[in-house]
Amino acid sequence: MGKRFGVHSNVWAVVIAIAAILAVPALVTAQTTSGVAGNKDKGAAPKKTWVSRTADGQPDLQGYWTSLSFTAMERPAKYGNREFLTDEEAAQIHKEGIQHSYEFTFNDLAETPVYDATVYALSAWQEGVAPNRRTSLVVDPPDGRIPPLTPEAAKVREAARKAGPNQDYADPNAPVKADVAEDLNLGERCLSFGGPPILPGAYNSNFQIVQGTGYVMIEYEWNNEIRIIPLDGRPQLSQGLHRWHGNSRGHWEGNTLVVETSNFRPGATFQGANAKTLKMTEYFTRTDQNTIEYKFTIDDPSTWTRPWSAIVPLSHMQGPIPEYDCSENNNDAVNILAGARATEKAAAEKAKNISLR
Repeated sequence: MGKRFGVHSNVWAVVIAIAAILAVPALVTAQTTSGVAGNKDKGAAPKKTWVSRTADGQPDLQGYWTSLSFTAMERPAKYGNREFLTDEEAAQIHKEGIQHSYEFTFNDLAETPVYDATVYALSAWQEGVAPNRRTSLVVDPPDGRIPPLTPEAAKVREAARKAGPNQDYADPNAPVKADVAEDLNLGERCLSFGGPPILPGAYNSNFQIVQGTGYVMIEYEWNNEIRIIPLDGRPQLSQGLHRWHGNSRGHWEGNTLVVETSNFRPGATFQGANAKTLKMTEYFTRTDQNTIEYKFTIDDPSTWTRPWSAIVPLSHMQGPIPEYDCSENNNDAVNILAGARATEKAAAEKAKNISLR
């Protein structure tokens, strides 16, 4: 669980490294109702886009944003084939989501000592998140459900489940394997918290976008991880090179930033997708001063039976993003391994006492 301290400073060093001069937003604002590249909903009216441009002419996506949302990833059965909620339903779900942040500490067990999100500036009412009228984040397939796994992927996932997650807070009786540090997941080792795609989290759903000539940079609040996306048409990396966030290349289609990512690192993919076959395409379109429509399409034929897409509204928020102090000064790994050894010792002592009776 990360603490928050001072404003993270490394981001500025990275920006300076990738661009000598940051693009300053130009004093030009325009409205358009043209279709959004990659975001064309069948039968829907043309979407509005809000265009303010940087000094070098890019549509301006810069600023601090949050992906926090109370919308389910997959459409609940009660909505059937309905893609959108009524205004009243959307407002009610939003209200219940905010209330939930007061009453529960997200997915942690009641006896787990964690900080209260409503005290430490992590809640929706402090981040300006607007209600979402969609019944699910998944928009394709039309039923709002993630497609089934392929038979091969289902076997892999079941084998991983039987091996036991290192930590499963929803099931305190789940098996835990902590023989060596490599048994711990990437987040517990402070290596990476994953992504893309950009999804809502229980908290720390915030990030910053900075644009420079030929680049777009995204810094996530989780672990202050950074993606630097070239826009200059350079070729993809060799297939033998794998990064925590994959290898991204971006380009503009009208007012939409399109980012294509491959070369994911095994063990660091979304929902355990196959790093060798996973390809992801993201679409960023600023629809008004306070909103970016973010869509991603996942294409991994060895994991899911068909490609699928989701739309996550990104809301403007006040910055800056505080520094993320991972794993309480990196003591998690030490404590988890020490706890596992203590558990083993206690079990051995118990077995010894039983054998002496």
